[in-house]
Amino acid sequence: MSQDSSKLMQQSGMRYGLDDNLPLKELISYSVQHLTYFLANAAILPVIVGGYLGLDQLGLAGLVQRTFILCGIVSIFQSLWGHRFPIMEGPAGLWYGLLITLATSAPSLGKPLEILRTDIELGFIIAGIVCILIGVTGMAGMVVKIFSPLVNGVFLVLMCLQLSPAMIKGMLGLNSTNHMVDFNSLLAFVITTGLIMWITLKGRGFFQSIAVLIGVVFGWITALIFGIAPQINQYSTQLPAAPEIFAWGTPTFDLGVILACVFAALLLFSNLIASILGMSAVTGEPLKPAMFNRGAIFTGVSDIFAGLGAVIGFIPYASAIGFTSMTGVASRKPFIAGAALITILGIFPQVGVFFAAIPPAVGNSVMFVVFCLILGMGIKEFSKVNLTNREMYILGISLMVGVGVMFLPQEVFNNLPPLFRYMLLNGMVDGIIVCIVLEQILLMN
Repeated sequence: MSQDSSKLMQQSGMRYGLDDNLPLKELISYSVQHLTYFLANAAILPVIVGGYLGLDQLGLAGLVQRTFILCGIVSIFQSLWGHRFPIMEGPAGLWYGLLITLATSAPSLGKPLEILRTDIELGFIIAGIVCILIGVTGMAGMVVKIFSPLVNGVFLVLMCLQLSPAMIKGMLGLNSTNHMVDFNSLLAFVITTGLIMWITLKGRGFFQSIAVLIGVVFGWITALIFGIAPQINQYSTQLPAAPEIFAWGTPTFDLGVILACVFAALLLFSNLIASILGMSAVTGEPLKPAMFNRGAIFTGVSDIFAGLGAVIGFIPYASAIGFTSMTGVASRKPFIAGAALITILGIFPQVGVFFAAIPPAVGNSVMFVVFCLILGMGIKEFSKVNLTNREMYILGISLMVGVGVMFLPQEVFNNLPPLFRYMLLNGMVDGIIVCIVLEQILLMN
């Protein structure tokens, strides 16, 4: 490691920089911790979205396995040849919301779910091609200028607020079959969250940096004691297998679905930009324009993989900023090892079934702690701006519109064309659009 890199790493507070080698014991521990983080993010969303898309149990199991495999592969591609930061690529909250909106709207549009699924495959592929063209032509730099500290801050804050209801429901043990507070789930959540926070704030060195791993282990044990851990009573007898191509069927064309997917992919550049900017700040690695262009290219590659593999579209997780900040480990080596492990798990269905049984209260606890830090980083973005009346109007309107839409019932937009209905129901999307329009057009300096 060069003296300049060492100095930047010390200034950033990292224990290990991007290119650092780790002792074997720490490499193994951090790799397992990355694997846990991958699993906590990749195992839940596919099951939820798959249910809305009309998949049976076999279809859900296949979706989870393909997600594991592609999640690891795309993350390795980005860390080696894309933006080159240890940022997990996983199922996107925006794609999650879009696909559920498409699925719930499909019956009123006379669209069978099995056809919608093949429409989505083609939508992902075309959206990926658009992202690759943006990266190849160097237009990612223009996108960077649009995502100012105000836009990044609005995005990070609204993302946390939009996901917070799901985390609170997980904390209280609420689901489709239970509509009242489950005090065992609440206690497991509090114990896991408290342990992770205590180690993060009071721990030192290596012990502090594996707070998430320790929290998950003790949280899982707590869930077992309280009897709320999912039963692992069925193992697949399938042999290891590669992911199936076009598992939902031959792609089909629907202009509305394609436009919705392309628009969503462009909006998700905010994830890419915010993730790169945030990780650069955390690690002390200088920003380079090529990072954004390469990141855009491989984001497009991941969208194409999502279409080919019939999975939920991936994004770079901005929560990786909080995860890296909390552990103090930015090295790519344990990150790549963790990504390789989840890819291997996807090949072995039996192992994937086991690790996907992380108790919901524990998984939501990890997400809760990480997103608390992300929310704080979003607020920090606003401190980079001189908050005159202009900026406060932009900030206030954007956040109020975004949060307000989150509270609206779905039927409010039923009288709009499907394309607009698909997008307007997402408060995070609406807030980002309003912020960009106000800052770049209506209230230009």
